[in-house]
Amino acid sequence: MKYVDQELTIAEMLADPIVQTLMRYDGISASDVRHTIDQVLQNRLSSHRIPMRQSNASIHEWHQPGQRSDAA
Repeated sequence: MKYVDQELTIAEMLADPIVQTLMRYDGISASDVRHTIDQVLQNRLSSHRIPMRQSNASIHEWHQPGQRSDAA
């Protein structure tokens, strides 16, 4: 198996048949993804002066329930 060390563009990702199947299953369209990306960009641009550590934004811990966040 050949390993490729490059990331897909958004357009390439959205054109992938597996991604399209998962998006159909989840009821998500390519325009939904593009809209979300645009919203994130706008939010980042409008708040770029405020460092994240100083904001009141909540910090999410993305780990499995019962798993310690410092577990390797």
